Amino acid sequence: MRTGSKCSKGDSQHFVVLHETMLELMRRYDTEIRKTHPKRQYFFPSPKGFFRNNWVCRNFRDCWFAYNTSYATAYELRHNYATENINQWVGEGFGFDSKLLYLSRSMGHSVLESTRYYYSLVPAMSDIVENLSGQNFDDIVPEVDYEEGQ
Repeated sequence: MRTGSKCSKGDSQHFVVLHETMLELMRRYDTEIRKTHPKRQYFFPSPKGFFRNNWVCRNFRDCWFAYNTSYATAYELRHNYATENINQWVGEGFGFDSKLLYLSRSMGHSVLESTRYYYSLVPAMSDIVENLSGQNFDDIVPEVDYEEGQ
């Protein structure tokens, strides 16, 4: 995986992790879009600046249901990315704190607390963390007041 584009969440700027194959597609897109929008402010320009969440969700649904009968949302891909990474940690040795920090940064979270949610999606992870590290999750990543995390 590689680090990709900036300005990926509206006006919020951060890096997004991309697989090599996606990175190549993004480079090709960038080359082509520069021909028609050489002074664009956003990587994916829209008539109103950047594409809003409802546009992404609507288009994802249209594309998804054109080829699938099961239900899915664009955000489920994000959940899958997080939980698949967390699930892999069990068999890779255990550097939970550094792996959680890497996952947090790769998802564009500005505070580690934002990544706590995905930890709760993985069954039995709290028991695994405690057995392997001798600490519970709250000891490793203490809960942060939302106002403090800003």
